[in-house]
Amino acid sequence: MKNYPVIALAVLAGLFFASCESYDLPNPPAQSNPDEGVFNSASVSLSSVMGSNINLPALKEAQQPVELFEVKADTMPSPYTLRLVGEFSSTDAFEAANTLDLTMSVHDNKATLPVAEMQSMFNSLISKSPETRDAYLRVAAYAVNGSSEVRLGGPDTYYYSGVVNITPCAPENVIETAYYLVGSFCDWNVKNGMVFTQIEEGNPYDHPEFMVKIDVTAEQAAAGYKWKVVPKSAFEAGTWVGAYGAVAGESNLAGTLVAAPEAETEAAVISQEGPYIIKINLETLTYAIDQAFDYLWVPGYGSSTSNFDVIMRLTNTGDYIHYEGTMRLSNRFWLTGQPSIQGVAFRPDGDQEDKDGVLSGKMIYDVTSTATMKVPTAGLYYIQANIIDLTWKATPIPVLNLVGAFNGWNEKEAPALTPDSKKSVWTITQEFAEAGEFKICVNNDWTLSYGTQDGSFNSLWQNAGNYKIEEAGTYQITAHFDVFPNYLEVVKK
Repeated sequence: MKNYPVIALAVLAGLFFASCESYDLPNPPAQSNPDEGVFNSASVSLSSVMGSNINLPALKEAQQPVELFEVKADTMPSPYTLRLVGEFSSTDAFEAANTLDLTMSVHDNKATLPVAEMQSMFNSLISKSPETRDAYLRVAAYAVNGSSEVRLGGPDTYYYSGVVNITPCAPENVIETAYYLVGSFCDWNVKNGMVFTQIEEGNPYDHPEFMVKIDVTAEQAAAGYKWKVVPKSAFEAGTWVGAYGAVAGESNLAGTLVAAPEAETEAAVISQEGPYIIKINLETLTYAIDQAFDYLWVPGYGSSTSNFDVIMRLTNTGDYIHYEGTMRLSNRFWLTGQPSIQGVAFRPDGDQEDKDGVLSGKMIYDVTSTATMKVPTAGLYYIQANIIDLTWKATPIPVLNLVGAFNGWNEKEAPALTPDSKKSVWTITQEFAEAGEFKICVNNDWTLSYGTQDGSFNSLWQNAGNYKIEEAGTYQITAHFDVFPNYLEVVKK
C-alpha cells in the first residue's frame, strides 16, 4: 500500500469533557446504503460534495483542490482532532489501494485533496491514460491526539464507500495505439511504413513500448539506413504530423525521440548490416536498437560445445524477446546468438535457483565470461529465455504421456512414452480404435504439453494444437527431441 505524506489534519471540535479517560470514542455503524454517500454517527458525518464527475484539468486550471465531503464533527473531545483517510482502489475489493490523508478546511469544514495527489493516485492505480475512469473510494476516520490515534468505529468502519468518477489531466505526450517505421528503405513513403508491435498488450499510455524487426542489407548500410517514427493517424493520412525523428546518445544504438514533422529531418541512421530490433518508448520518448536473433543456440555437455550442426536451438516466439525449446541437457550449458561460440553469448549472472526441480536465474550478455548454467541430472528439459529481462528457466521433462480421444483425454491415466538412453527420442505403440486427435503431455499433467503448429507431424511445439490420426489402427509414435526442429514420427503398424 502506497502512503502519501500527511498534508494538514485537523478540525478541532467543540465540547468540554472533564476527563478524557472516561470518554467513550464514538462507534458509528458501517454504511448501510452506499448510494446515499452520507454517513452519520454520534460524532462524525460526511456529506459528498463531489458531484457526478471530478474534473482534474478544470480544477488544476482554476488552482482549486478537489472538494470531496462536507464534514460534521459535533462531539469530538478536546484535545482530539479529526483525521480522515481516503483509501482509493481500482476495484471494490480494494486488493491494491493507495491511502491519502484528506485535507481539512477549517473555515468551511470541507474535506479536500490536492489535484496533484489525486492525479498521482489515478496514474498509479487506474491508468496513465487521459480517459475518464472510475475509482473506488472509502473513508476511515481517526481521533488524533499528538502521536496517538484511535480509529473511530473500529477497523472495519468507513464513513463513506462508493465510486468516484474522475477525469484526469492529460499527459504531456499523446500516445496513439499504433506506430510505423518510415525511412530510406521505403523511399520515405509514409504509406509503405512498417508497423511496430506493441510489446505488451493494453492501453498504450500504460504500455507505451513498441518494437519492430528490420533487416539492413549491406547496400542499405553503406548508404545509411535512415528511419523515423510516424503515429497511426499520420500513417493513415499519409502525412508527417506527429512524426518523431531521433537524436543518438553516446552510441547510435540508443537515444531520444524528438518531434520532426518533415520527411528526412533528424532521421536516425544505421550503418551496419544485419537484423535489428528497434524499440521505442512513447512515454519517455526514447529508443534503443538491439541485434535480432531468430534463434539462440544452446552449446553444452548434452550435445556439443563446438559442433553447431548438432547443437540444439531455442526459437524466437515472435517478439524477439522470448525464446523456447526442448532438448537434452547434461551438466553445463549456455546460450549464443549465432552458430558459433565467437560473438553474442548469454551467461549466468549470479546464482541460479532450484524450485521443485525447476531451475532459473538471471543472465548477462558477456563475451568474455566462461560461466555456465547447470542442471543436476542429464535428461530432457524445456528451456525458456528472455533477452530483455535477461532471465532463463529450465524445466525438467521426466515423463511424456500420450493423451487424446482414444482415452477420453484423461491425462492422469495416459500411457507413458519410452525414452532412449539419452532421453532424446521417446516412443510408444498405441492402438486407435477410430480416427481421432491426440497430444503429448508431461508427467500426466497439462502444465506442459506438445502439439503441432501447422497440423502436420513435422512440428513438436510446446502448447500447440492437436495431432490427428486419420484412420483406426495401431501406430508407433516417436517424439524426436534429438534434432532441430523437433518433430513427431507416426508409423502405422
